[in-house]
Amino acid sequence: MNIAFWSNVRHQSGVTSGVALMSVLWAELFVEEVTVTSNHICNYGLVKRLHGGIEYEERTAQRTYNYILGEPEYFRMLYGEKGRKPLFLKESLSYVPMEGDGVELFAANGLKGVNKRKKQEEYLFIDTACGYGLCSQKILEEAELTVVLFPDSKESIDAFFQSASPFLKDSFFIFGNVPKEASCRPSYLTRQYEIPEERIGMIPYNSGFEQAMKDGTTITYITDNMYCSKRNSAYHWIYSAKKTVNRLRKYVIGKRRDICEDYEEVSEKEYDGDL
Repeated sequence: MNIAFWSNVRHQSGVTSGVALMSVLWAELFVEEVTVTSNHICNYGLVKRLHGGIEYEERTAQRTYNYILGEPEYFRMLYGEKGRKPLFLKESLSYVPMEGDGVELFAANGLKGVNKRKKQEEYLFIDTACGYGLCSQKILEEAELTVVLFPDSKESIDAFFQSASPFLKDSFFIFGNVPKEASCRPSYLTRQYEIPEERIGMIPYNSGFEQAMKDGTTITYITDNMYCSKRNSAYHWIYSAKKTVNRLRKYVIGKRRDICEDYEEVSEKEYDGDL
C-alpha cells in the first residue's frame, strides 16, 4: 500500500522527520515490511538523517558503494552499479533512494517505478515534497492514502481545508513539531472541520529527536527511547508518537479493505505493550 506523507507548508510541519519516525515505529512495533523513499530533488534527507549525518550526503548520493554504515545490526547500504538497491534497516524497514534520475523516474512512471512489492502487507512510505509540484501531484494522485502534516498554525490548516484538494475527505492528519505551548491543538480539526479524532495524530517537538535527525542517529534515538521512563524528557514525545502510529495503522487497515482487491484479513491488534 502506498502512503504519501505531505504538507501544504514548507519547512514547518516536519514531513521528513514524520516519515522517519512513523516508519521506524511501524517496523519496530508491528514487524511489518516498510519501504521509505523521497521525491526531493537534490535532497538526501532521509538517508543522511537515518544514518551518518550531513557529512555523508555526498558519499551516499553515489551508487558505487557497498558497505555497512552505523551499527551493523541496523544498516547495510547496497548500491549496485546496475541500479538502485535499498538500504535495509533490520528485517522490516528499507530505503529506496530516489535522487537524480530517480526523481525523473517518479515523474515519468509514477509509483510503479519504485513499487516492486509483492506482498499486500508491505507498505511504501513516501516523503513527498511540499506544495503542488508536478512530481508531488502525481504521487498524491496515485497514493492510496495521504498523510497530511500540519504546523502549529490555524491559518495553514484553514488554507488546506478551503482548497480544492481531492484528498480532503479521507486523509489522515498529523500535527508535527508541536511546541509545548501550542496555539493550535488536534481538537481544532474535530471542532472546526468535524474530523474524527481517530484520524488525527500528534508528534510533539523534541530537541533530542531534532538533534538526532541532524546527526544521523535517528534510529538509535528512537529505539533507545522506545520504552523510556516517565521521568525521561523524551517520554511525552515517544508516547504521543506511538499513539499516533497506532491510530494510523488502524486507519490504514480499514482503508486497505476498501481498495485492495486481493485483501486478506490481517491482525488489527494494536501494539499492546507499554506506551
